[in-house]
Amino acid sequence: VESNYDAIRSEYFSAVLGQGCNGTIPHNPLDPDYDVAKQGGEHADDALHSGTWDWHSYILNGEKNEKFKERCPKTAQVIYDLEKERMLFGTPFGFCFFSTLHGKSSIKAHSGPMNLRLRMHMPLMVPKKDDTPSAKNTKDVIPSRPTTGMRVADQTREWHEGSAIVLDDSYVHEVWNDSEESRVLLLLDLWHPDVKMEEREKIANMFSFARGKGWIGAK
Repeated sequence: VESNYDAIRSEYFSAVLGQGCNGTIPHNPLDPDYDVAKQGGEHADDALHSGTWDWHSYILNGEKNEKFKERCPKTAQVIYDLEKERMLFGTPFGFCFFSTLHGKSSIKAHSGPMNLRLRMHMPLMVPKKDDTPSAKNTKDVIPSRPTTGMRVADQTREWHEGSAIVLDDSYVHEVWNDSEESRVLLLLDLWHPDVKMEEREKIANMFSFARGKGWIGAK
């Protein structure tokens, strides 16, 4: 994924921001496609986030968005290559999307529904650090958290453009962007490596059966 950072970032600028288009035919930006405060699923909690958190999804609750594939073919190919290697978490709890957390926004502490998956963050745009003297030289003050970052369990991390982070989101985690700029990353779900291949097939079949019954999945 990291080796395709430039291509993925370019497609975000083109498909989401409408910038850097080739030729004379304009590209209308893709609209955000998931309302975390209203739609069903693990992220549906109007108290979960504050500010603005936009999704532009390729995979939403395990279902692929062909319009995204048309607009972001290189990104879709990267995901397909992971799928061929049987690494992509192909269940109704699988997601892949451009995650745009706007300035002065946050996602409160929460945990994912299972530990069958790992979640990858590929940072595409990260606000610059606040290195002002007042922030660095204040005495007798407990060191504050980074301006933009996340906490997973007892570990705090910052993003660096082009460097992927993989986390187990079944642990309690939270995300914040206290800057004025947007933080953008490609988020995707992978099988946890401790889940064996034969187990993955059985789990996928179980979820497929449950989805067919209407018990889980997109509403």
